Amino acid sequence: MPLASGTRLGPYEILAPIGAGGMGHVYKARDTRLDRIVAIKVLPTDKIADPERKQRFRQEAKAASSLNHPNIITIYDIGSEDGIDYLAMEFVAGKTLDQLTPRNGMRIGELLGYAAQVADALAKAHQAGIVHRDLKPTNVMVSSEGLVKVLDFGLAKLTQPSSGADDATKTMAALTSDGAILGTTCYMSPEQAEAKPVDSRSDVFSFGTMLYEMTTGQRPFQGQSQVAVLSAILREEPKSVGEIRPEIPNELTRVIARCLRKDPSRRFQHMDDLKVALEELKEESDSGILSSSSVRVAMAPAAPSNRRWVWIGAGAALLIGVAIASWRLKTTAAVPEAPLQPIPLTSYRGSESHPSFSPDGNQVAFTWNGEKEGIFDIYVKLIGPGAPLRLTSGSEDSESPMWSPDGRSIAFTRGNSDQKFSVVIVPALGGPNGEWAITRAPVPAAAFPFRLCAGHRTPRH
Repeated sequence: MPLASGTRLGPYEILAPIGAGGMGHVYKARDTRLDRIVAIKVLPTDKIADPERKQRFRQEAKAASSLNHPNIITIYDIGSEDGIDYLAMEFVAGKTLDQLTPRNGMRIGELLGYAAQVADALAKAHQAGIVHRDLKPTNVMVSSEGLVKVLDFGLAKLTQPSSGADDATKTMAALTSDGAILGTTCYMSPEQAEAKPVDSRSDVFSFGTMLYEMTTGQRPFQGQSQVAVLSAILREEPKSVGEIRPEIPNELTRVIARCLRKDPSRRFQHMDDLKVALEELKEESDSGILSSSSVRVAMAPAAPSNRRWVWIGAGAALLIGVAIASWRLKTTAAVPEAPLQPIPLTSYRGSESHPSFSPDGNQVAFTWNGEKEGIFDIYVKLIGPGAPLRLTSGSEDSESPMWSPDGRSIAFTRGNSDQKFSVVIVPALGGPNGEWAITRAPVPAAAFPFRLCAGHRTPRH
């Protein structure tokens, strides 16, 4: 039964219930020692005898308390009173994401602001080897000031990098038996739905389902039962975001679609990269340069009886337009052009080279060996402020990026100590590399249109 107001759990006095879920009941309470308001989460009494659930409850405290981040709920204390296990945590006055999401989805700037904060929190958790495994709108609280707090690491699973592998993770402490399904059905990743081993990329998928719902007001995978929802997650592709909301920018549509790919290797591989992509979209949205996926202009046909007047009006408008254009041409011909202003592209620690500008001139791809000055990888960034997006990783140097004419892909060379070079294509937003040619001799520098000249990274024309 829920705890009554005035009940004491150690030094905490229960004030009122807040909510309930699979991992316990949550109450607003007062810390009598420090005289502050806290949130108390208790394990339901009918679950006390379940050692597995009790262990997961304790794991929430261990996992969340090890993370120090402004977008992750702070755990103050863990205790037990009269057989009741409880957590004392930071109290956040606000609403959950599902309460804030309108029927037709959030405004672009608002959802990007919230999504970037969630991605930042998950990036911190993943760096610590913690996978959330139950990410959903009800587990994300937003304060009245717009600050996001990610809740409930009760289903978290500890992982750490495996030796000899760059990105793979292995389970260190599985809190459930093999084959057990944990999480909330409609936000599960395909591998989680099949009770397969999961890593941080499972959180990327769950984040994508949440972002889809924030954008459209609809869940990407639906069904009349849990089995039907699981089947949709495993076998069906969700309706494109652009079909539901045509005004959504193509860039955001592509980010969401990449998060929701069935194959984990085709999703964003690191939450850090996803966070950067969202932050760049937020900057573009705030500056007003983020374009919509389509602009539809409809004009009703004129009635037959009025067609003559339509032609007369159109002719008059054309004459007026020509006159205005001629006047502007005369008045502006003598105005000198504003001088060009240099804009620094990159100034990072390490070595940067082989710059290549996108066809629209808004982005630059380049080679950088990172702050640790190690392997050279391909990076891409918008002209101006903002962090670059890493497109490659591995043990071999990647060099000489070149853009495709449509600006969607970047080709580059990858070499090794045996003087074998591969020409590889990667999507401009990142993704799996497609190797399309291999040569056994070094690719000549003359084959590429850029080089490093006299200490300045400039195009060679």
